[in-house]
Amino acid sequence: MTATPADRERRELVCLLDARAALDRALSISRDGIPKAGDGRLLSLAYCMLTFGEMLKQASHGSVTYAYSGAIALRDKLAHIPHRKLNAEVLAASVDRAVAEILPLIQARVQDLDSNGRP
Repeated sequence: MTATPADRERRELVCLLDARAALDRALSISRDGIPKAGDGRLLSLAYCMLTFGEMLKQASHGSVTYAYSGAIALRDKLAHIPHRKLNAEVLAASVDRAVAEILPLIQARVQDLDSNGRP
């Protein structure tokens, strides 16, 4: 079964909303200070950023948008790195960068998709 353009847009919207939620959670974790090794917040932060990258990857429909490439590359690394090798500073910096550079793009695209879906 082939997805219609409307189906693809609905799926993209859901993925972008999920990406935004994951980034919001990552931001709330990092606002409490950079987690230390062994802190459960470090695993939570890593999972949020993995989810963020995965949702951007799915929203891209198989063709990675340059703006999302860093977050998707981080997702690929997080999916395969042992937990003991997580770098909290890199994760916190990635959250800050995503908020500054990717979040505005997500918000604009969500608004565009939202307005296209309304009569």
